[in-house]
Amino acid sequence: MTGYLVTVSLACLVGVAELVSRYRDRPMTLVRVPSTWAYVLINGAAGAGSLLILHTFGWKFGVKSPDVAGATQILVASLGSMMVFRSAVFTVRVGDEDVAVGPSTLLTSLLSAADRGVDRMQAKTRAAEAGQIMREVSFAEAKLALPTYCLGLLQNVPAEDQAALRTAVEALAGSDMTDRQRALNLGLLLMNVAGPDVLRAAVDTMREEITPERETPALA
Repeated sequence: MTGYLVTVSLACLVGVAELVSRYRDRPMTLVRVPSTWAYVLINGAAGAGSLLILHTFGWKFGVKSPDVAGATQILVASLGSMMVFRSAVFTVRVGDEDVAVGPSTLLTSLLSAADRGVDRMQAKTRAAEAGQIMREVSFAEAKLALPTYCLGLLQNVPAEDQAALRTAVEALAGSDMTDRQRALNLGLLLMNVAGPDVLRAAVDTMREEITPERETPALA
């Protein structure tokens, strides 16, 4: 029984890690989305089922020691089951898209449901935070300095995420939106990468450099 508990726990942790990596700016929101719980539980059930199969057929992978064989079975069941569940039996062409048919279809559907659930819960909060944090920030002044500063604060942002951020900022710069609209969208982009707390700290530090200068009223 202990082996099954360990296997289920490891398999669930794999699912949790995948979900947290998708929602880095506010991972605790996942707790309130039912589809994320279903995703984690399916990961755990897959691990338990895999361990049951290994025990049924007596697969020990050439290991003679009972303790080592048991540990090997647990690792294979908890991690290997996720590879099976993310695989596709075959691919069907539907219109202009290739649709994978297999265990991965279920997990993809649950991830899509989790995406929508998290987005709905975060939308109102993100709108308020972006408006408050980016208050009086000029996009023209901040478009280069603020993203660079946020990335420097984080240090470990993957290169592909940095490239995607630069591309999105360049697209904003070339759009027909007003400076205020661009600034709000810049805030949302940076919140996706850095989270609201880091963005708020960065804006507070650079506020004098990224807000437009106000003309001092002439004295009569």
